[in-house]
Amino acid sequence: MGTRNHLAPLSIVLVLLVSSACGSDGDRNAYRDDTVTILSLADISKPMPFLSETVLDGGVVGQMYMSILGGVWEDGRLHARTADQDALVLAKAYEFFGPDSTSLRYHLRGDVRWSDGVPLTAHDAVWTLETRADPRVASPRRNYSQFIEQVEAEDDSTLVVHFSRRYPEMLAHSATEVAPRHVFEESDPANLRSHPTLTRPEGGNLVVSGPYMIGEWRRGQRVTLVPNPEFQPQPNIPRVVFQVIPEETTRLIEFQTGNADVLQLPYDKLELVQQSVPDMRIEVRRGRLFEYIAYNPLAHPALADPQVRRALGLAIDREGMIRALSMDGFAEPAGFDFSPIQTLHHDPVAQAPLPFDPDEAARILDDRGWLPGPDGIRIKEGRPLRLVLSTNAGNQRRADIGQIVHQAWSRIGVDAQLQTRESNTFFDALNRKEFDAAIAGWSIALFVDMTSLWEGESLFNFTSFDDPEVSRIMQEALTQPTAEAAAVYWREAAARIVEEQPYSWLFFMDAPVGVRNRIQGTLIDTLGELQNLHEWRIVPAGGGSESAGGGADAVQGGG
Repeated sequence: MGTRNHLAPLSIVLVLLVSSACGSDGDRNAYRDDTVTILSLADISKPMPFLSETVLDGGVVGQMYMSILGGVWEDGRLHARTADQDALVLAKAYEFFGPDSTSLRYHLRGDVRWSDGVPLTAHDAVWTLETRADPRVASPRRNYSQFIEQVEAEDDSTLVVHFSRRYPEMLAHSATEVAPRHVFEESDPANLRSHPTLTRPEGGNLVVSGPYMIGEWRRGQRVTLVPNPEFQPQPNIPRVVFQVIPEETTRLIEFQTGNADVLQLPYDKLELVQQSVPDMRIEVRRGRLFEYIAYNPLAHPALADPQVRRALGLAIDREGMIRALSMDGFAEPAGFDFSPIQTLHHDPVAQAPLPFDPDEAARILDDRGWLPGPDGIRIKEGRPLRLVLSTNAGNQRRADIGQIVHQAWSRIGVDAQLQTRESNTFFDALNRKEFDAAIAGWSIALFVDMTSLWEGESLFNFTSFDDPEVSRIMQEALTQPTAEAAAVYWREAAARIVEEQPYSWLFFMDAPVGVRNRIQGTLIDTLGELQNLHEWRIVPAGGGSESAGGGADAVQGGG
C-alpha cells in the first residue's frame, strides 16, 4: 500500500516526536515475538480525532479511527485517496455539486462496524463535524469548520457537507477521522474531554473503527494497542507498545540493548547507533518539522516590541547551531513556517532566515531604550531584560538549543534563565500562555491553513499574535478557488508575520528513525512514522531488511 495520511485532522500539531520507556525486566521482555515496542518521549493526551494535539496523538488516533479520505504526498502537495486505495478510508467516492460547487457529497462504505459491533454510518460523520465546530468543545481544529454551513446524512452511507464558499481546502477541512456518535451524543459538549471512555479508554472501553484499540494505558509509562476485532483485514502485529521514557539517554540504551524496536534517533548519536546496533536501519521523515522560539508579549514589555524580538533572532547563529547539534545534512535554517517542500508557499526571499548579526541586534536594543546596566544586563525603566527560556524535559536537542541561545543572548546583554518542564506540563503552559520565551517545534500541515497558528483566538496561537490585516489576508486566501490562487495570499500573510517576528524560527529538520530489521513493511516518510502501522510485520531473525517506502527515505544502518 502506498503512502497514507488523513487529510483533515492534525494540521499542525506540537512536535512530540516518536521516541520511549521501561518497566520491569518482565515488562520489557514479554511478548517479544508478537510485540513491537516504540519509544516515546511523552504520553498520549486525548485519544479523540478532533481533540488530539501532539504528533504521537495523531499517529495513534490515525490507527484507531477511520477517516473519510486519506492522502498521499506527491509533487509538493497532498492528494486525496479513497477507500479503494486505502484500507483506513471510509469514502468510496466523492463529488462537488451545487451552486459554484460549494457542496461535497461523500459516498461511504456500508460494511464498517465500530469495535462494539454497531454499524458506522454517515450520521457518525455528521456528529463528528458538528461537534468539532461547537465552541464548547474547544477543539484545536475548530477553525476548519468556519466555512461549513451545514452537514447532513442523506442516508446511512451518504454524507453531504455544505460550505458557504468554494475554496481549496474543502476536502481537507471535511474529510476528518470519524468518532462514534452513539457513544458521545448524550454528553455535555463542555465536558466531552472528561468522558469516561476518554479518561479510561483501555480494555476496549474506547470504541474505535480502525485496526487498533487501546488495550492498556499506564499513564506516564506505556500505551498498548491491540487489534480491533471488527476491523478487516486484521493488523499483522498483535501488540504495539508505546513505552514512555522522558530521558533521552535511557531511550537510547533501551534501543541499543534490544528492548525496543523503533526510536527517533539523536543526531549526534547516529554513527554510534549504526555501529552498535547492526540489525537496524534508519528511515527518515523529511521536510515537515521545524524548531522555533515563541515569545509571549504578555510576559515582559520587551517581548511586546517586534524590534526587540527581531534583535533576539539576529543574535542567533542558525548555521552554527545546526553544526553544533550535529545536524548537518538533516537541517537547514528557517525563516517562517512554510517548509521548502511546500513549493507553492515557501518564499526563499520574503521568508528568508534572519542573518546572524549580533552587532545589529545590539544596535536595535540600544535604539529601543534597552541599555546595558552595571552588570551588563540591559535595563529599561528599572526593568532588566531577563527572560525565562523554557522547553520540555527529555529533549536533549532543545536543551542544547537553550544553552546556545543563552550564550548568544548574553553577548548582547540579555539574561536567559533556562527552565525545563515535564513535557505535558510544558505544553499545557504554552496553551495557557504562562511562559516568557519557549523552545518548541511544529510538524507542518500538508494542506495550508495558517489560521491554526496566527488567528487571534486559535488554541495554538501561543504568542497572542493578533493582526487584523493578516486575518483579512488569510480569509482572502481561504476564499480562493484554487491552491495556486490562495498561495499568493498565504505568502503575503506570511511576509507580514515575518515582519513582526512572533517567533525566532530556527531550522527545518528531517527526523531519522531507527527501526530494527525484525520489523518489516514500515513506511516512514514525509507523512509520518505510524501511517501504515497496521501493515508492519515481524519477521524471524535474519529475515532481511525492507521498508514499504524504500528509496531515498531509507538509510541502511550498522554492519
